[in-house]
Amino acid sequence: MRNLRLLSLLLLAISFISINCTKEGPEGPVGAAGPQGPPGSTGAPGAAGAPGATGTANVIYSAWFLTGTGWTDAGTDDYFADFLYDKAAPGITQVIMDNGVVLAFMKGDPNLTGTALTQTFPLPYSVGHSGTFIDTYDFVLDVPGNIRFLYKTTAPFFDETDLAAVSYRYVIIPGGVAGGKIMSGAAKGHTVDQLKRMSYEQIASLLKIPATGSNIR
Repeated sequence: MRNLRLLSLLLLAISFISINCTKEGPEGPVGAAGPQGPPGSTGAPGAAGAPGATGTANVIYSAWFLTGTGWTDAGTDDYFADFLYDKAAPGITQVIMDNGVVLAFMKGDPNLTGTALTQTFPLPYSVGHSGTFIDTYDFVLDVPGNIRFLYKTTAPFFDETDLAAVSYRYVIIPGGVAGGKIMSGAAKGHTVDQLKRMSYEQIASLLKIPATGSNIR
């Protein structure tokens, strides 16, 4: 009987110790970060992204600019102009003059009204006014590094103040010309005559030229 009582006490003590040992205490403080492990192996390359939009390649375009009062009386100028304006254009090299294309555009003839006043015209551009006189806007590449804008009229002609309101922009297209066609770049396959007959909007779309700004550096 005594042995049975001792065995019962022993089992009770074991149960008490087991219950107290499995009870969780309060959470301890966070330990310090361990040392950084070695870098993992390089993962497999991801899938190629979609191709980006075609850029302007090597085409150079100026910002729109006003001539201000920079026009001068052409006098006995060989181009038979009444006034001329010289604009520095370092992208117009001898190579471009010999084997490239330069386009120029204008807008803002003070004699125009309504939507025509803000419309863009490729040069050369002539416009008649009230059947009394004709204005002609044009340009020439006289020397490398310069583009010369011309104003001609049958009378009466503008003075510098009137011409100061006209805005201009030019586009330089390299690529080489063979058989009358551009051989490389954004305008590849187009003839010089095709490019010169295009509207400003068509040229801007073909060459991805933004409405404003310049990429001249």
